[in-house]
Amino acid sequence: MKPLQSFDELAVGQRFTFGSFTLTEAEIIAYAEKFDPQPFHTDPIAARSAPLFGGLVASGLHTMGACFSLILGSGLFREISLGGSEINTKWPAPLRPDEAVAVESIVESLKPSRSRPELGVAVLRHLGTRSRDQQLVIEMAATHFLKR
Repeated sequence: MKPLQSFDELAVGQRFTFGSFTLTEAEIIAYAEKFDPQPFHTDPIAARSAPLFGGLVASGLHTMGACFSLILGSGLFREISLGGSEINTKWPAPLRPDEAVAVESIVESLKPSRSRPELGVAVLRHLGTRSRDQQLVIEMAATHFLKR
C-alpha cells in the first residue's frame, strides 16, 4: 500500500482494506495467559461452560492488536501518523480460533487543527469482519493525529 504523504489526501467516506488475519488456539491462549487471563481465553475445557461464549474465544484486546498490526503494517500511515487520543471499541461477536477476519477502515471525519496548522485530526472507523459469515467481531472509532 502506498503511504499517504498528508492528512489532506484523505476524504470523508474513503475506505481502505488491509487484508485478513487468523488467530490460532495456541496464539489465543498464549496472549491471554500473559495479558487477559480469563478462563474463556485460556482454557478450552473451562471455556465450554462459559455462558456467553460456550468455547474458547480470543481476547478483545488481542483482536484489537491483530487489527492494528494489519493497519499499521500496511505502511499507509507510516509517513503521517503522530499517534492518537481515543479508541471507542465494541466487540459485537466473539472470535474463535482459526476464524479469518478481514480488516478495513473508513474515514468518518476530518478536522484541520486551528492551533497547529501542521496537523489534522481524523476519526477512522476500523472494522474487523469474520469472513465466514460477515459478522462484525470488532468495531473501533479511533481519533488519529496526522501530519499535513
